[in-house]
Amino acid sequence: MLRQYSPTLIWKTSDSPKVVSAYSTLTAPPIPSPPRNELQNKVARKTIAQNPDLFKIVSPIKVDPFEKQLKDHPNQPFVKSVVRALKNGFWPWADTRNSTLPSTYDGSRLRQPITNKDKADFIRRQRKEEIKLKRWSKPFGKKLLAGMHASPIGAVPKSTPGKYRLINDQSIGPHALNSTISKSQVKVKLDNIHDLGSSLLAVRKKHPERKLCLFKSDVKSAYRLLPMHPLWQIKQVVTIDGQRHVDRCNTFGNRGGGWNWDSFVSLVNWIGTKKKKIPLLGYVDDIFGWEFEGNKKYYKPYKKHFPTKQTRLLELWDELGIPHDEDKQLSGPSLPILGYEVDANAMTVKVPDEKKARVIQSLRDYAHDGKSYTLNELQSVAGSTSAALSLYPQLRPGLRVLYGREGKAQYQAKDHQTCCSQLVEVGGLPRACSACTDPGEEINGVWTQVNRRSIFNGNAHVEPPLCSLREPND
Repeated sequence: MLRQYSPTLIWKTSDSPKVVSAYSTLTAPPIPSPPRNELQNKVARKTIAQNPDLFKIVSPIKVDPFEKQLKDHPNQPFVKSVVRALKNGFWPWADTRNSTLPSTYDGSRLRQPITNKDKADFIRRQRKEEIKLKRWSKPFGKKLLAGMHASPIGAVPKSTPGKYRLINDQSIGPHALNSTISKSQVKVKLDNIHDLGSSLLAVRKKHPERKLCLFKSDVKSAYRLLPMHPLWQIKQVVTIDGQRHVDRCNTFGNRGGGWNWDSFVSLVNWIGTKKKKIPLLGYVDDIFGWEFEGNKKYYKPYKKHFPTKQTRLLELWDELGIPHDEDKQLSGPSLPILGYEVDANAMTVKVPDEKKARVIQSLRDYAHDGKSYTLNELQSVAGSTSAALSLYPQLRPGLRVLYGREGKAQYQAKDHQTCCSQLVEVGGLPRACSACTDPGEEINGVWTQVNRRSIFNGNAHVEPPLCSLREPND
């Protein structure tokens, strides 16, 4: 189970800094290889053997330096399994022994055709890029070969307007590949904003007078850096303009895709933390941490100075063949990290105003009597509202009007209207709240609101609105 954002961002003075992602590798079980029934799949193995130009292990990762850095890692079974997967291809935890998957299956038309011109143009541009990087095979015709499975593809918007991400939809249809991957099989631990807060509290306690800066580095094409085993490559054929391609790499849209990536990057974070002495926090492709203000080191490829720890991280990535872009390497006293605005010197964490505004608008858009909603729509609104309320522990009981209705197609618009009005009423996010705030103290009007009445027609659990990282005597 993936470790998500903390339900409420509350720090205790007893919290100690921890690097969850890196040290989770000490107890992680080995990642899987293809099961015996797949190794004995004569149809698939024959097609792979007869078409070596379609099925290849493609990755920029430098496996030998990676393996060398991990030779003294305490959990060698896990290390060896990841090294093996980098050399032979990853298997996404799929159990196909009792599967109803047909030997050959074309599910490429299960989604509606893409009629949006921007999305269609993006997909065609992406096809050229994927073929250039050899992550996709060249087109091999309009018909599937024996043992192949084809899933539909789509383009989903990124947070940056006009940007898209290509996904392989492996969850749709009666023979979806994701149906063979159990959600409960893997436990991957990720660092989150609470872990960053604990690290900042610890360094502030030890060096109260020193200024800090934050850094955040982003891996380029994270999931796509990992090769898939040929016995899985044959199951993820993509179709564009009637032409077929074999996708050779880890994909967005596969349930095991994130687990594959986190297994690899957590070991990279262990190398950085343990061998390079760079305490690294990681959440998927975002690697972040802190440095003392003024500690800089020149990074030659970008011809500029970065915080020393960040430069050393980029040098480690270069050593291991992990690509990155200059514009995604950020640093400063205040940075957006995992959807929050974190200020290392003011010691505050807040939900960005624009994010809160989007949630309010979303609630208003859904507040219409008699309108029906799908389960996915309700889950989307509930998820975004929950994230926005992460700094308002007192308001979170109001989520019951969202989560409590997910099983129903219709509900009263006043539920959403009440939720929306309460979120608007709290105004700006509480600022400079102490980690030892007196329960009777009013902070930006939030505390007295909670004492005065129930929130969102729910029973508020009264706790101080802790959104600050300050120690009691700050």
